[in-house]
Amino acid sequence: MRIIVLSLAFCLASSFNALAQDSDSLSAEKKLRIIPLPAIFYTPETRLGYGALTTGIFNLGDKENTRASNVQVLGAYTLNDQIIFETRHNIFTKNEEWVFNGALNYYDFPIFYYGIGNDTNEDFEEDLQYQVFEFRERVLKKVRNHLFAGLQIRYTDLYDLTFEPEFLLADKPILESQTGKNAAVGFSVVYDNRDNVLNASEGMFLNVASFHHQKAFGSDFTYNRYTVDLRKFWGISDKSVLATQFFGEFNSSNVPFREMALMGGDMIMRGYYNGRYRDNQQMALQGEYRYQVLPRLGFTVFSSVGDVANEFSKFDIGDFKWAAGGGIRFMVNKSDRANIRFDYGIGDGVSGFYFAFAEAF
Repeated sequence: MRIIVLSLAFCLASSFNALAQDSDSLSAEKKLRIIPLPAIFYTPETRLGYGALTTGIFNLGDKENTRASNVQVLGAYTLNDQIIFETRHNIFTKNEEWVFNGALNYYDFPIFYYGIGNDTNEDFEEDLQYQVFEFRERVLKKVRNHLFAGLQIRYTDLYDLTFEPEFLLADKPILESQTGKNAAVGFSVVYDNRDNVLNASEGMFLNVASFHHQKAFGSDFTYNRYTVDLRKFWGISDKSVLATQFFGEFNSSNVPFREMALMGGDMIMRGYYNGRYRDNQQMALQGEYRYQVLPRLGFTVFSSVGDVANEFSKFDIGDFKWAAGGGIRFMVNKSDRANIRFDYGIGDGVSGFYFAFAEAF
């Protein structure tokens, strides 16, 4: 199945090549570039999914001192009977005086649930279904060149949970008690001198952030979340880039199951089902080598290590999980270096194929 999807997706991307060439030739004249793509993807979480992805890329200032902004809209349906609607944006105002980053999402999303912790049994796979609405927004003000600080808010509402366990019977009342609303206000400090937010070839990105979920904000649950996201990019040559990332998520106690740190997915620890391991804390480190073979065709190899834990003191580096893999890149817009990616990752007894727009980090 994965090979079939890869071939089909590559054919669709190739057929879009002519349109992309026209887009590139006019990019200097256009304020807004629209990249429509058929959204055909396969991940361990969804199996085969299909729909439409539209990305708008634009610049609100001078290209010399204002990076390109982007807005993405995705609507999709999967063979796991999941409905996905996502809107995401990353907007830089003129001279990057302000940065707006956020999302508005809806998921009707059956998942596999394995319990909580870093040593759950793969054989105890349960079907869990729910619907969730998500909103988040981060507003940053430039403090000085490349340094931004500001506030962020988030709101989620999880409802219509259905869980009829075969193995994890004791988890049923716990999960049912953790449906409801999560509302938070927090702070964010960002240092970002990447040359391109969609496909960086040099620079650094650092985001240190917090969310404080309180009943005063309308939350049904009270807990704190702190995250660290550090990325570094080295341009080895005109055609090759070395990219690295450290990601840490640290939650206080009383975190609802869906709000816990989830290991795996299409961004980091590729190859593991997103949520195969979940707990209050997570740390992960990944590296990726990217090479541009032709103007529109490239490849990448990547590896990562990471784990989850109930408490920070419980992390054991010797027991961290591993993942590795490779992928193909097809550049649909050369002026913005916008790629679609086809990644295949493996881990300890697991694997996954991913098709997505833009780099994983």
